Amino acid sequence: MILVWGSRGDSPVARVLDVLDARGAEHCHIDDSALATVRYDIVFGTTPRGWIESGGRRIAIDDIQSVYLRPGEPAEQGARKAAMVLLALAASLRGVVVNRPAAGRSNASKPYQLRLIAQAGFAVPDTLVTTDPLAARAFLRQHGRLVYKSLSGIRSIVATLDTRDEARLDNVCTGPVQLQAYVPGIDIRVHVVGDRWFACSVRSEAPDYRYAAAAGATAELSAFELPERLGRQLVTLVRGMNLEVAGVDLRFASEDSWVCFEVNPSPGFPWYEEATGHMIAEAVADLLEM
Repeated sequence: MILVWGSRGDSPVARVLDVLDARGAEHCHIDDSALATVRYDIVFGTTPRGWIESGGRRIAIDDIQSVYLRPGEPAEQGARKAAMVLLALAASLRGVVVNRPAAGRSNASKPYQLRLIAQAGFAVPDTLVTTDPLAARAFLRQHGRLVYKSLSGIRSIVATLDTRDEARLDNVCTGPVQLQAYVPGIDIRVHVVGDRWFACSVRSEAPDYRYAAAAGATAELSAFELPERLGRQLVTLVRGMNLEVAGVDLRFASEDSWVCFEVNPSPGFPWYEEATGHMIAEAVADLLEM
């Protein structure tokens, strides 16, 4: 039995469910909208035991072989309680979990995650986290062009600034900001699924290609042939973070020049899948059926 938890309106969840349906794989879907009605009786120990019930369907914990989860933020108290139980279950099951809650915690602190990436042998951009305008100004003068982004895993729009924007750096005193040296090159998103990888190049004039249309720009996505050595290095990086699936953001300047920016532990892969023909959801389903 494969347990899928997340909103049917969330495209990665929908894609995985579609693949499981097409394969006739035995699975149970708990939609975020139904969390408040979920019933359960679970004893947590070395191995959890008991049952969960959703939509009148009761499933023994012993029958759950794997889990795919992309939960939202429940607002209602009953839904929050059920979410906590499901998160505890996902953390303690022995089967494949994509991904275990604790495994994605590095994404909550981008500077910490960047250190893990560097320790894994990847080049990373020069980075400054500060609330000191003088330090920020000096960093800008050193590099000429900077990228700034959220420190946490909360989605933010990546933006750039150069020496013409120096006065704006006075605002860093209101709260910490992460500044990074701008790295020229082509954006590469690599989805790692188990020991497989799917690379996609993105060419765009927008600082954050995810929001290219809002910036009046375009984003051209294409399948990209990743060097075998780099692909295996990315698999090692993702496994080292105890993740089964991840979206890794890199920038490619030449065969000998790769910079890694971050690892997304819950990637929204359908956009890349549709543009490249990569069978990412199929690969996720393969993991869940192992």
